Amino acid sequence: MSIKRILTILNPQPAIGGLEISDAALKFVLIKENKLTLTSLDLPLGTLEEGKIKNKENFKASLLKLHSQITKKTKKKIYVIVNLPNVNIYTQIFDLPMAAMDNLEEAARLNLQMISPIDFSSVYADWQKVGESRIDGGQLEILGAFISNKIVDEFVECLKETNFIVVAIEFSALALSRVAAGLLNLPNSFLLLHLTASGLNFSLIKNRNLYFNHFAPWPIEEKRAISLSTIKEIVIRETKKILNFSSTHWPDTSINNLLLATPILAEEITQIITENLNLTAQKLILPKELKDVSGQWSIVNSQLPSLTPDWFSALGSALRGLIPRSKDIIISLASTGTEEEFRQHQIINFIKIWRNIILTSLSFILLAFIAVEGFLIKTTNSLNNQLSNLAHMPELNKINKLEEEAKNFNSRVDLALEAKTQVYNWSPFFEKIKDLAGEEIVIERIFVQSKEMPILFNGQAVNEAAIINFKNKLEKEGQFTDINLPPGSVSLTPEGKVNFSIMFKIKS
Repeated sequence: MSIKRILTILNPQPAIGGLEISDAALKFVLIKENKLTLTSLDLPLGTLEEGKIKNKENFKASLLKLHSQITKKTKKKIYVIVNLPNVNIYTQIFDLPMAAMDNLEEAARLNLQMISPIDFSSVYADWQKVGESRIDGGQLEILGAFISNKIVDEFVECLKETNFIVVAIEFSALALSRVAAGLLNLPNSFLLLHLTASGLNFSLIKNRNLYFNHFAPWPIEEKRAISLSTIKEIVIRETKKILNFSSTHWPDTSINNLLLATPILAEEITQIITENLNLTAQKLILPKELKDVSGQWSIVNSQLPSLTPDWFSALGSALRGLIPRSKDIIISLASTGTEEEFRQHQIINFIKIWRNIILTSLSFILLAFIAVEGFLIKTTNSLNNQLSNLAHMPELNKINKLEEEAKNFNSRVDLALEAKTQVYNWSPFFEKIKDLAGEEIVIERIFVQSKEMPILFNGQAVNEAAIINFKNKLEKEGQFTDINLPPGSVSLTPEGKVNFSIMFKIKS
């Protein structure tokens, strides 16, 4: 088992699903171990209009109903990447010089304030790097996104009250572009057309990143029943706008392909595009495998080819949920408090997991102690029964006598071993004294009682200076203490030698 797998077990990342919120319905997608869970709920008419909550009570009731469809545990927290309609999202690409890489966050935030469509204090804004250009010695291409903070706060409040924990907030076009980017053999640049109940959304995808997003709502007078002629007019008009915008801002980028994500009228819209625009149109059909080119997420599932386009956007947000939180640097239009709340829930979950691990471990240890105690009691009773039987055997006295002799023998062995440990090895000591005395002092007698008692040294020196020198050597040696040279012990011999006595102790 790898270290990464062990860490995942000890501190698992909660399952994070994608929750798409539109005027017509709620769609929830969860990807876990390559398995897809799909849950949807139609919203009552008038609950949401143009991506804004119009009936909060109906919306919360719908969220609670969706929650009950996802899990039977009413109090369970469900972690979601929230996917909001494009209608209230404003996006814009801006460039930064390569030198801004050293302080990219600050430079990007400053540019967001400058290009904000409304007062910056009333929006949630975020950015992500989408590419690089060679203009003016190299530029960083940054995608900025904005939404009114009032709209977001209302959604977050309702989600929180219905036990949905918001991990990040994105918009439909960003999620849908993630799904398209997971396809193999894509052209470098293409248009992505998404037909919804609210209107048509056009996304310019370049280098597998969203560069531009444009939403064209249905005419108010035709919202209930859109005619094919109206669809044709809007498709042709808005597609031409996007192509003109693209050729102006990215003259080196050639757009020749259009991917169509629509649950209805796919053939009719394909025909409209083919006959009226110089584009190759094809319906977006998912393969069994989707994979991020940077390796942050992947899924292999046989359900994908049969998934209808109205699920693609929610699927894109669910794919984002597979990215580790520490590596998710994609646009999120949530407040700082929302992200902090998610981190707090992660900490609480971590504590709960370890609490359960500790309680389980303690319970196992307790059961082990009970089992061991039962075994020991059983063993003790068995041995007592055996001893009781031995007491009636004729050989018992002989066994007891042998046992007593064995104890005495062991006692003597222990005593001998203890005596051996108490014998001090004096050889190094005598060698040291002999070296310190040298040639100027003759050792006449060394009186030793024990290692702890003072040692008396009697010797004869060639002169008094040699005695003083010997005493100094003892002091410098460091292993002797209480060195004492009584003046009365020094005497001159007829031969001119000097007898002396000196006392000292060995340091313990």
